[in-house]
Amino acid sequence: MLPYVLPFALYLGLTYVVGMEDLKAHYAWLYGATVLLVGAVTTGLLYRRGLLRPHARIIPGIVVGLVGIALWIGIYNLGWDQYLAAHLPTLIQPRPRPGFDPFSVLEQPSAWAFIAIRMVGLAVLVPVAEELFWRGFLARWLLDPDWQKQPLGRFTPVSFAIVTLMFTLAHPEWLAAAVYCALLNLLIAWTRELWNCVVAHGVSNLVLGIYIVATWNWELW
Repeated sequence: MLPYVLPFALYLGLTYVVGMEDLKAHYAWLYGATVLLVGAVTTGLLYRRGLLRPHARIIPGIVVGLVGIALWIGIYNLGWDQYLAAHLPTLIQPRPRPGFDPFSVLEQPSAWAFIAIRMVGLAVLVPVAEELFWRGFLARWLLDPDWQKQPLGRFTPVSFAIVTLMFTLAHPEWLAAAVYCALLNLLIAWTRELWNCVVAHGVSNLVLGIYIVATWNWELW
């Protein structure tokens, strides 16, 4: 279980800490350290265990990634997530992202260096860590504690719903995240392998990162 869970848990825990208000002044270098640490751990686990099997048949992943991020950005821009959050009790409102604007804190060269590191975290590290956990481990563990005997892409209605719900709660944009997770669940149910989900997630996050930098919607990362 550890290779499927550790990268995600480590990234989630560290980004939660570095995003705290008291550490906001140090966010740039703390996030960079997080990417280096989690990247080293993830690379070591992937190299030793061979958890992913890359291949060139990635058109389904690219298509789902582009459709998924178009829906995510569209739902966000329509304000549906913000409307939902505003009408929830304060106790259960989703925690906003750090929304770090590098150009308001760093000089030009350092700001662009941070953006490069943020893109690596967003488009390379996060897709691997999240897909190993959500669809590589959790979706199968919900079917059977002896989860490694369960094939990739098998769901029951209950396991599909639980994975979608937990993925949704891990992101501030609940409606967008629910739609996106459902798409990736359907993708792995179709392809029966994890690599296209990693590709889809990576494509989505890369497009999202470009969109954020181009529009200065820093609250999306």
